[in-house]
Amino acid sequence: MTIEDYSSMPLSPPEQEPPRAPSVSAAELKAMLSDGHELAVVDVSEEGQFGMGHMLLAVNIPYSLLELQAPTLVPRKTCRVVVVDHGGGIAARAARRLRTMGYTDVSVLDGGIAAWEQAGHQIFQGTYVASKAFGEWVEHHFHTPSIGPEELAALLDRQADIRVLDPRTVNEHAANHVPRAVSCPSAELIYRFDDLVPSPDTMVVVACGGRTRGIIGAQSLINAGVPNRVVALADGNHGWKLAGLPLEAGLLQGYESPTPENRRRADERAARIRREHHITQLDHSTVRQWLADPDRTTLLLDVRTAEEYHAGHYEGARHAPGGQLLQATDRWLGTLGARIVVIDTDGTRSAVVCHWLRCMNWDAYTLVYEAGAGQASEPDTAAQALANAGAKSADEAARVTVEPVERPDGHAIGAGTDAARIDPREAYAAMRQGAIAISFDRSADYLQAHPAGALWASRAALDTVAELLRQGRALVLFSRDGRAAELAAMDLRELASDPDRQVKVVRGGTQAWQDAGHAIASKDEEALPQEARIDTLYWMHDRRRGNKEAMQRYLNWEKGLLAQLERDGYTFTMPASTR
Repeated sequence: MTIEDYSSMPLSPPEQEPPRAPSVSAAELKAMLSDGHELAVVDVSEEGQFGMGHMLLAVNIPYSLLELQAPTLVPRKTCRVVVVDHGGGIAARAARRLRTMGYTDVSVLDGGIAAWEQAGHQIFQGTYVASKAFGEWVEHHFHTPSIGPEELAALLDRQADIRVLDPRTVNEHAANHVPRAVSCPSAELIYRFDDLVPSPDTMVVVACGGRTRGIIGAQSLINAGVPNRVVALADGNHGWKLAGLPLEAGLLQGYESPTPENRRRADERAARIRREHHITQLDHSTVRQWLADPDRTTLLLDVRTAEEYHAGHYEGARHAPGGQLLQATDRWLGTLGARIVVIDTDGTRSAVVCHWLRCMNWDAYTLVYEAGAGQASEPDTAAQALANAGAKSADEAARVTVEPVERPDGHAIGAGTDAARIDPREAYAAMRQGAIAISFDRSADYLQAHPAGALWASRAALDTVAELLRQGRALVLFSRDGRAAELAAMDLRELASDPDRQVKVVRGGTQAWQDAGHAIASKDEEALPQEARIDTLYWMHDRRRGNKEAMQRYLNWEKGLLAQLERDGYTFTMPASTR
């Protein structure tokens, strides 16, 4: 019997409902968004649900990974938190878990996202919406120049003096890019510009996958005062493909550290940005004072390359490569009203990123890190995992592994007692005796690789799994490293009549299972129905697979975001002075 066989069985209500969290109305939440106090609007829907419709300023922390991601995105436990869902009582469950983790001011939006929409507020589709809308605002506000794909192709064919810069991640660039483009992630553009473009006569084209990073990258260079003609490739790789032009793959050229002379020029351009846009560069004593403030959140973000970050960074700083941070602010910034300290070692990259963050209404400042000043002895692994997630595609962004989260009593959040954890050998024996193996990985990861015979489920939709427990069945829970399975086990143990017998989590997860020599299986996408895969965003799912209709719909969506923002009454700004 499979888990689907139980999908039509009625579920009896739990014996005792947990205490309900305080609720706020849509009108109250709207007022909270503009009252000047810190606020985290946490949408605990799974990514597929979130992407189909959400509030503009909500941060998505899926319930399936709540305890792993919440401390990184909302680090101050006394911050106001409003939990939002798409129904099913998930927000109430999440609020209870957050209080267990030590959050002291947690409430739930009454009626969830449906109530927000019924109150007349805008609902936004897609992911990274605030950042995508900001890119459109930048183009509109600065009149960022662009070049069409056919015109660029003709210039490239004539071997014109052109340098095409790809501001995406190195991995994205290597997968596909405009012919002759070289990789230079957007926060690095000004820092490394003169090494990549030595002649002021060279035309510079910034070409990303869609629109956002190309627009922001081109405008950053223009704002910095480079002498070259700089344009964005209209609609990026998507526009190039829609014009019937082929992309290239592979890493054509990497980038090295700037020469001393070019570093001096970058410093001058960064100084111009700081001066013209009134950016405050902090000293270390101010940062330490801010970090000691119990009533205000201060987030430290290191916007350099991963190699530089791991070689040494300011203690407590999270790695947030600058271009990716601007492309996906909600992967790093979960507390509205927090102070943001943007860190590098040169003052160039931080100035560019800080300027744009302030335009996005973040209270941002810069700090130059000097080796030995507040240096962390070890990388911030939790933050690094989240940073890596932000650098990937939207479909992959929630694949986050972080350090164990502790409850206020000092015990690690997990499956319960040590008796609830078993090794792969014990799991194999239990399965031979009739225990049902269930994977709590993301559905895409499950389809790619899972223990042979394991079913798939989401922590946010446990009805069918709960019915197995009511039938007296024993469960063996897997996830890639075991941590997501432990979170699901917390919920399942509350539903089991004999939790220590019925709910077991495999130590080390699927990786340990495979390392022990046990069989791994995969399945086609059709093996799981789309309606069950609430963690997968199918909206414009095929645009990265070459579907031109999906590409065009995506571009139309991006271009329409600014108008939707205006209907929602939200605006970006050009700060006149430092707050």
